[in-house]
Amino acid sequence: MSVPDCPHCGKPATRVLDLAYGYWEWDDESARYQHRTCSERVDVAPWVHHECMGELRDLHPQNDYSTTAG
Repeated sequence: MSVPDCPHCGKPATRVLDLAYGYWEWDDESARYQHRTCSERVDVAPWVHHECMGELRDLHPQNDYSTTAG
């Protein structure tokens, strides 16, 4: 079984986060948290790759990937 690659950064999506509404990231320049989103669309996919925070529209962590070629 091979791990699906992230369509944004190309790295294996070994960790997938459920962030339908985005996340908060510390901004040193403003010394406060800034709200970040994972999509520019309204119909955001809830799953994102933990390394690049790119959305994974066609990936669901509960899918069976044991039959995919890799």
